[in-house]
This record gives sequence, structure tokens and C-alpha cells, in this order.
Amino acid sequence: MAWDAQRPDKTIFDAMLSASKDQIIWGGNYFTDILPPTMQWLVWDKGQRDFSLADCEFAWSSQQKAARIFNFARGKANLDGKKHPTQKPIQLMKWCLAFVPKAKTILDPFMGSGTTGVAAVQMGRQFIGIEREPKYFDIACKRIEDAQRQGDFFLEAARA
Repeated sequence: MAWDAQRPDKTIFDAMLSASKDQIIWGGNYFTDILPPTMQWLVWDKGQRDFSLADCEFAWSSQQKAARIFNFARGKANLDGKKHPTQKPIQLMKWCLAFVPKAKTILDPFMGSGTTGVAAVQMGRQFIGIEREPKYFDIACKRIEDAQRQGDFFLEAARA
């Protein structure tokens, strides 16, 4: 697929790093030559070993805090309805967003199927997503619109 044929240029990362104080970049281990050194790496442990895909995935974080691991089974992640080859679970994205509690607007410049957007709106945050593949952009818009319509029952109860 075109989205996986070429990695983003350093100028893309420079723009992301200048956009805000805090960033979390999944797949950060592929960009260690571009991203600055950090203490905090976030790890999604998929709870399955010796499968044809990776046992875990890494996110680079701009925060100078301890590294953290999120255990969430690959099979459980598929319950969100897999729409994109590198789609992450909604619960994983909510976990990530909890590391930036003061962020009112979340930007995902590689939106894919919109999981970060779904998590953001469910947590009462604004979301901006960018996706260059029309197919995935349409899927993301639908998923985020559905999440906005549904809301988060616990978030609404807390506001009442």
C-alpha cells in the first residue's frame, strides 16, 4: 500500500514537534534517527507471542517520565472492528490521552481509521485528524461521527 511504502520526511516530524508541548508518536521506534532522545516510551503488549505479527508496538513520547506498558490482547482489540492494517484499540488510545490530561485538542496527522479521534471525542476532547488515503478518511469520519452521536455514558454521567 502507498501509505507504507515510504516513511514520512523529517520535516513532518519537525512540524509535529513544534505544534505542541506533548506528543505521542506510535511507531516511534522506526524514527529514532529523527526523534529526540526521550525517557518515556509507551508499549502496547499484545499478549500473544510468536505470532506472525509483532508481540508489541512502541510509541515515542516527548514526556520525560517513566516508560509504561499497556497490556491489551490482540484478539480483544479486534472487537473495535478492524478497518486499517495498523489500527490500534480505542482503549489504548484512551490510555495514551490520559498522559496528556490538559490537552484540549488532539491532533493525529496519520489518522488511519480514526481510532484516536474516537477516543478523543469519547473523552470530551476536540480532535483534528489528517489522512491522505480517501478510503481511510471516509472510514475515520464515520467512526468519529458515530462516537460523537453515541457519546460516553460515563463522561455524561460525571458532568451531570
